[in-house]
Amino acid sequence: MVPSTVREFASIKAIKLPTLPGIAIKIIEVMQRESPNRKEIAEIISCDPSLSAKILQTVNSPYYGLPTKIGEINQAMAFIGLNAVKNLALGFSLIKSFQLKKRVSFDYGQFWKDSLIGAVAAKAIADRVNRHLADDAFFLGLLQNIGSLIMAESFPEKYGTVISRMKAESISLHQAEYDEFGFDHSEVGENSSKYWGLPDSISLPIGLHHCPERIESTSGEIECRGKILCLSSLYIDIFKIKKSEDPCSLIDGLINKYGYSELLDKTAIVEKIGEGTKLIFPIFEIAVDERKHIQIIETAKNELSKLSTSLIEQIHIQEKSLQTLKNQVVRDSMTELYNHEHFLQLLREEVERATRYKTPLSLILADIDHFKLVNDFYGHLAGDFVLKYIALNLQSLSRESDHIARYGGEEFAIILPSTPLDGAQLFGERLRKAISSTKINYNGKSIGITMSFGIVSLENNLRPDVEGLIKMADEALYEAKNSGRNKCCCYQGIIPDHALHSVLVIDDEEALLITVTKMLSRLGFDARSAKNGQEAIDHFSIHHEKIDTVLLDIVMPGMSTKEIIKTIRKIRPETRVLLASGLGVDQIEKDLIKESDGFLSKPFLMSELSQEIAKNQKKSYLKSKIEKGKRVSTAS
Repeated sequence: MVPSTVREFASIKAIKLPTLPGIAIKIIEVMQRESPNRKEIAEIISCDPSLSAKILQTVNSPYYGLPTKIGEINQAMAFIGLNAVKNLALGFSLIKSFQLKKRVSFDYGQFWKDSLIGAVAAKAIADRVNRHLADDAFFLGLLQNIGSLIMAESFPEKYGTVISRMKAESISLHQAEYDEFGFDHSEVGENSSKYWGLPDSISLPIGLHHCPERIESTSGEIECRGKILCLSSLYIDIFKIKKSEDPCSLIDGLINKYGYSELLDKTAIVEKIGEGTKLIFPIFEIAVDERKHIQIIETAKNELSKLSTSLIEQIHIQEKSLQTLKNQVVRDSMTELYNHEHFLQLLREEVERATRYKTPLSLILADIDHFKLVNDFYGHLAGDFVLKYIALNLQSLSRESDHIARYGGEEFAIILPSTPLDGAQLFGERLRKAISSTKINYNGKSIGITMSFGIVSLENNLRPDVEGLIKMADEALYEAKNSGRNKCCCYQGIIPDHALHSVLVIDDEEALLITVTKMLSRLGFDARSAKNGQEAIDHFSIHHEKIDTVLLDIVMPGMSTKEIIKTIRKIRPETRVLLASGLGVDQIEKDLIKESDGFLSKPFLMSELSQEIAKNQKKSYLKSKIEKGKRVSTAS
């Protein structure tokens, strides 16, 4: 007999609900506390070597794109945040708790593929709608359809009827479920997540992700999570249904309904999902037919073997083949400029050379303005033509000693050895004017293009490494874009009145403390560090240091955050105190936020951090000028 309500179902079948592994239960218990202990969670995860390895593999994958390799769970939390690591641990545990069973009507492999597409889609949408929800969005997306799996496990035969009816009558899965059971997988998923001890911020959006407007909650963020899940479920349908306009039209309608039209580009989200799933699928080890899997591997091995033999023969026969192979490794296939990886290698070499011989070195990051409009109005083939045209122009206007690369998408990078800032600025202006004054002829249509340029020079006592130099150029490019586009902006560092702006970073995570302090120093700040509250107070009371800004982690051992702020205010009232945390702002005590001068959510962008700190400075460290003291409009 099928129970008439989901509550009856949950009570009858609770004993059959999959119990999460002990590690997942412990993580949830720690997260339910008022102030979750990051070290305790790291220790819990580290007790399972397999789980730790999976998390570190994910964190070190291109999906997160971290600049340095992470070797410990503590480090992972410092770089991508507590919530992100916690959600990865729960996600892996969840998949592990459901063992593959042979059900004729239920495709387990496809279910987890769809779930991971939903997870990547939810994170991609949250990144644009509300970045602070991105980490939870991935876990929510993974869990949104878990009720289907539980129903299939509990009622395999009846659920087979649901699947058959859905395919035969072309109706939605949740409608077919409701017709058969009187409830659907969303309700089962909500009750199951509550049974596992997950908070309302997870269970409520799961329960109503097909109709988020029905969520009854005082928290706007919970409703936002429901809307993100609703959109992500439609993106799953796009990847499942090859030739159907229904998901696309529904997505378009909901984006407008939710007021996300200026935040979301539905086509870009599809591309992001495609890229993300390619990176995530292998890490989560989605189950496939073993025989077919072995066959695929063997076929690939044979093909690679044939290819290798062919290449070796060509290399022995012709010296030219070796150069061709080398170009394939270091060149971008479309523009034939250097690719991103080779650009980084060349920049490392040039930074080392400039540092050793004390010669100037400049870097330019350039971006085509409104490139998306070219693709939208003229088509992607026209966009490809424009990229090739720009590449040829950059090459023709550059010196033989310059290195030009396609940095990514419509962005280019130019390394200028032995070139000071003034020379790089003049060169950038020459490029900008040449490109903006030319019309590109494509199939009888005239396309006008402009570019923005961010310029930085390794001089004026700047001593950054490769990563620091790129970040500075990126800051300058951001300024060029933000101030109207079709401009050249130079990064010139901080211009102090009497002394550098001093920043004290207070964090008990050593890896994060070192990284942030080092990066602030590269950006021109007088950066100092403290591992705990007492050490921080000593900077003020014993060493009598003049600290302009404090960046304080919200969870500190020993002295409480409130006590640290109170003591700093007493000793030096004019010091600004910025709080930082991997938790969302809604999870932090409101009085604590009020006592501070600002809040930054981890992992924060260095541009956000530097801009927040620079609010207290008399002069900006970004200048857009050709003549001293002026910003010259270079728009034609």
